[in-house]
Amino acid sequence: MVKIFALPANEGDFIWVAYGENEVYSHILIDGGTDECGEEFASIISIIDERKEKIEALVLTHVDYDHIQGALEGICRISNDILDRTVKRIYFNTYQGIHRNLKGTGEILESSVCIEDQIRVNQNYKEYGVKDGIKFGELLSEKGLKDRLVDYVVYGQQAVLPNGATMRFISPGEKELIKFANEWEKYERENEYVQYASNLEMVKKNLDDLMQEKLLSDSSPNNASSIAFIFEYHSIKLAFLGDAKPSVCLQGIKKINDADHFEVDLLKLSHHGSRSNTSDSLLKTIRTNNYLLSTNGHHKKVPSKVVLSHLLKNAGKKDINLYCNYDWYNTEYHERYFTIEDRRAFIDTKKLSLYLLDDQALEIKDGCYIYGEYGMF
Repeated sequence: MVKIFALPANEGDFIWVAYGENEVYSHILIDGGTDECGEEFASIISIIDERKEKIEALVLTHVDYDHIQGALEGICRISNDILDRTVKRIYFNTYQGIHRNLKGTGEILESSVCIEDQIRVNQNYKEYGVKDGIKFGELLSEKGLKDRLVDYVVYGQQAVLPNGATMRFISPGEKELIKFANEWEKYERENEYVQYASNLEMVKKNLDDLMQEKLLSDSSPNNASSIAFIFEYHSIKLAFLGDAKPSVCLQGIKKINDADHFEVDLLKLSHHGSRSNTSDSLLKTIRTNNYLLSTNGHHKKVPSKVVLSHLLKNAGKKDINLYCNYDWYNTEYHERYFTIEDRRAFIDTKKLSLYLLDDQALEIKDGCYIYGEYGMF
């Protein structure tokens, strides 16, 4: 059995995957949302520890605030003893890891400032700043987790987990990590507000018409460095794309898959449904009719309605299921995200079904369930 918890994380990602049989689970945590999620992140670690189970992988996909800060705030709140017996591996690309593995290319610029040193956590759990608080590396050292850190992850690598589960990485590549090491964007929450194109004009148009609109390409070195992977357990296959670029994921897929396409049971859309982080080629290569979208709508900037139109365009005769951890289509757009024609052609006909996740299980397939809250677990 696999349980996926796509937890509310404001504009960010905070995903918990539990897999196993007979009510005994292994766990994967993927990002931790914004700092407001820190208390819940800590609570989940405590729940896993109380069950005497393990976090096989804590994946911090990339450096952006809305993915990493809640995880770090949560780690601050947990005792060293609990972390020591619960967390087995942390996957996070650091400048030091990139430099150590790729300095031989001659393309890594020597820097006295590491991006991971710009990530700070206030140990009073109230706020963070790039100048105040404890550095990321120091936090891991203080919490006894430094030796659990896998600080260089590129596509083609694989993590073998207990009970036959695997994580096969499809992003980033060496080229993306070199660019990230040399050109990383300043670690501040405010940067998040300039990374999306406006969605308002597109919302006025019909989904049918938007199928002719082009998808774009993300220029952010931070997002290009994002970890993305395929998780497999028995017959269940899930794609978690972080904020990765589709072109990079396609290169990574070639490293792990010989066929021109493969099926997954669920795909977590990259970068909260941004128009710049999905492509038709990717949708044709990783095929599914189940998509996960993690965002609160982020000031009407995501998800891009163009992306939803391309999900439908590439679906063929399949219906699309879109699982959401916020009802952004109502709260951000006052129930006007979909036009009358959209409702007639897609919503009413179930060509596009939207599911607002809560603590009740929704079945993706036999043995695979998704939630928006973890309730009593």
